[in-house]
Amino acid sequence: MNRSALGFVLACCAAIAVLGTATPSHAIPAFARRYQTSCQTCHIAFPRLTPFGEAFRRNGFRFPGGGDATAVKEEPIGLGNDAQKDLWPKAVWPGEIAASIPVSLVVDGKATFGPHPEEHLNVVGAAQPAAMAGMDMPPANTGKVGFDTLGGHVGIRAGGAMGDFVSVFASVDVGGHEPISVERGWLNLTPAGPTALHIRMGRFEPSLHGVSIHRSLFMHQLRLQTTSVGLNPWMPEPNQTGLEVSGVALGRIGWDVGVVENAAAEGIGSARYLRKDAYARAEYKLGGMRLDGLDAEATGAPWSERSLLIGTSVYTGKASIEGTHDDAFLRVGVDLHAIIDDLLLDVVAVREHHDQPTANLGVPMQMDQVLAELTWMTTPVFFPTARFEMSRLDHNATIDTGWLGSLLLCAVVRPNVVLRLEGDVGADPTTSADFRSAMLSFSTAF
Repeated sequence: MNRSALGFVLACCAAIAVLGTATPSHAIPAFARRYQTSCQTCHIAFPRLTPFGEAFRRNGFRFPGGGDATAVKEEPIGLGNDAQKDLWPKAVWPGEIAASIPVSLVVDGKATFGPHPEEHLNVVGAAQPAAMAGMDMPPANTGKVGFDTLGGHVGIRAGGAMGDFVSVFASVDVGGHEPISVERGWLNLTPAGPTALHIRMGRFEPSLHGVSIHRSLFMHQLRLQTTSVGLNPWMPEPNQTGLEVSGVALGRIGWDVGVVENAAAEGIGSARYLRKDAYARAEYKLGGMRLDGLDAEATGAPWSERSLLIGTSVYTGKASIEGTHDDAFLRVGVDLHAIIDDLLLDVVAVREHHDQPTANLGVPMQMDQVLAELTWMTTPVFFPTARFEMSRLDHNATIDTGWLGSLLLCAVVRPNVVLRLEGDVGADPTTSADFRSAMLSFSTAF
């Protein structure tokens, strides 16, 4: 066995033996306590959702079709009584809170061999991702075993429904890229039923492409969400503050419209106040469980169905470039998500146009991005996932391309304990012609 192979084996053994943490996962075991059910009710391996888990999320953290009435095992504490409903608005509408505090802890950890994929996030001509600027990124360790992300990070997650029309979610990270940060936190109102109309206010990830860092099996960022262009630091992540209105129509049509604070202006000291950013998304699901969780076909596995979801999105904004001029940008995307029995496929294509994102006035840039991910549910315990991402930046008659290919093997040791073995290979002209890495990681939540 050569030194490189021996080093990787030692990294794998250490990752199992040592409890430490790294990038956050986003499952909520508080829901399992409320319903006294397995995490596999909503996840194939947390935080990746099953069709039922997706419907639960869209129902404001409630069982679809009014199922909470019989599914809840931990009865909530009522704030008032039903008679107040008849007196409203002369009396405050009654609500409820969980009988126990709906807080969960998530612990992640990984050992790496070679450079971490987050060291290679963007292509030539792109600024350092704002999400990573000034933060403690994993140091480069090409050809060496890295334990830098073993320890020092815990995720605190809280969420749930508070009566028929209100739900909340909060996520705080301790010891991640920052010592402590409020990652996400919002209030969700559902005044017209559990899925017809959602009004979300707070800090959240804009609903754009049907894929999310927060519901991914991989232990690193999505390039699709964390690549910026030129000197404009904007990207869908980090999460943004604002207002989003969404819903489900006819059970199979989903829609989202949002207005958020300009993330570029928020994080850059020299940027002046700019207009709010705006975005919209529409999607349609063919076959399988409806988006509202109804009319599901009987299958032998929680992830299995035959369905195709097609979506499209648009995002428009403007950022200040070094305080001298503005860069108006437009991002347009299409995506599809297919489930064919035990195969889960996600494909996203995005085009992003910038008017003048560099110090040179009147010089536009255009970036194209593609993501493809395939999971094969061989068993509920062991299953592989392959992902490919590519970014192509056109600037000043120059084409720069970066790509990343990843292969992941998941092992669900317990409903709330997941091990992952991952290998990555890619090319990033910002640092080196190519790179490769491997890691063994785990996540546990309670």
